[in-house]
Amino acid sequence: MSLAILALLAWLVLIVFVLVPKGLTVTEMFFLYFLIEIITITLFTILDVNFQWVPLTRKVEGSFAMYISRSIVIPLPILLAVCVLNSNLKAKWRSVLTALILIFLCLADRIYLWADLLTYRRWNQFSSALMYGVFILLTLWIGRWFIGLDKGE
Repeated sequence: MSLAILALLAWLVLIVFVLVPKGLTVTEMFFLYFLIEIITITLFTILDVNFQWVPLTRKVEGSFAMYISRSIVIPLPILLAVCVLNSNLKAKWRSVLTALILIFLCLADRIYLWADLLTYRRWNQFSSALMYGVFILLTLWIGRWFIGLDKGE
């Protein structure tokens, strides 16, 4: 059941990602996607294996669901938030869309808890929102650095 829910969530994320106009080129998005993917996998590995704060499920179906989550459901909304923040929209709309993406990521954490994919220790909604917010800002900063390399800054 958890695999079906995460697959549906991944399709929703992919559809929204395709429909929203981007503020980055394809090369910049590829670079940032793979960077986000590396950070996500590293972060979950450290939290699961080293600290055992966020133990992942050991069931096969749950493991595949978490692979979908790590590859699509988490990186694409973060990349979308960075694209929105780099777009030509007014500051009000950029902040509203980024806040909606942050809320979506926090709701996805609730789905992981509900489906018994993750077991958080010492967790609350604020820490999740803070982690994703810092993740978005870090990716935005790295993205602006990468864009500046092309311009020779």
